[in-house]
Amino acid sequence: MNKITISDLHARQAWPLEQKIDHTVGAIEAFINYCEKHGRKPYVSFSGGLNSTVLLDIARRFVDPDMPGVFCSTGNEWPEIVRFVRHTPNVTIIRPQLTPREVIARYGFPLVSKEQAHAVRDIRTSKSEKLRNYRLHGDGKRQQGILAKRWRYLTAEPYMTSEKCCDILKKRPFSTYNVSTLSLPMVGTMAGESKRREITYIRHGGCNSFSDDPRKTHSAPLSIWTNADCWAYIRKLSVSYCPIYDVPGIDRTGCVFCGFGAHLGGGSRFRVLYTLHPKLYKMAMNYSNNGYTLRHALRRMGVELPDETQELF
Repeated sequence: MNKITISDLHARQAWPLEQKIDHTVGAIEAFINYCEKHGRKPYVSFSGGLNSTVLLDIARRFVDPDMPGVFCSTGNEWPEIVRFVRHTPNVTIIRPQLTPREVIARYGFPLVSKEQAHAVRDIRTSKSEKLRNYRLHGDGKRQQGILAKRWRYLTAEPYMTSEKCCDILKKRPFSTYNVSTLSLPMVGTMAGESKRREITYIRHGGCNSFSDDPRKTHSAPLSIWTNADCWAYIRKLSVSYCPIYDVPGIDRTGCVFCGFGAHLGGGSRFRVLYTLHPKLYKMAMNYSNNGYTLRHALRRMGVELPDETQELF
């Protein structure tokens, strides 16, 4: 494995677009060679979003015109995303075993961020007193995974908070698909999207991390790209993309009900959802856990919802 530093990542993120394209093509080719060696079928994990649209286009344009895509339809995607995926050729659609409503009712709301929701769940459900104390106070050395004081109220709320929805609605269906079809995915994530993804890129030593065990292999060929790079690529090569990105207030897609980051930017995703798809908005706001709705949980977070004119808690 190559040793990569944060400085190396930043240097690569500053490369010109053509150099990044070449780098990504090389990462895709290396991944395909690995799959062939281990008897696996490569594919692009295709969400219909900006990043995976670019990755699928690069794979088909420069490496293999028959590269398949796989889309997981959770039931909570933007309708525009679903239509775009259905009009993209050679894309297989898979589905989770549980509906979003069932996942929320069983495990809780996705609030604040994956890391903070995970911390809340551990504090409320773990049998380990050591783990609970770490999530609340740390150990004097590390800070990762500690619940911020601002969100400690969530540990005493009558509803649950959890990060499990992403695992159940997306990761598990892909895992099942990979096993049943002997396939391996390439994902369109970028290191600059979060601190966790920066750390993953550095730990893996680059875009690809190969193992003798295919289950431990990871490929993210767009790791050194930025959102601006994706737009530059789309415009340069006239790539078709989902029109939801032309709507003011939308810069990322994903599950329409997701509460991760909803406290930032005044809940703009919910304003757009309410304007474009009011029925879908109403359905999401009525998802419940232990008798309490997502609407209630978001209001408790301080999110300003578009169909409310005053605080109600």
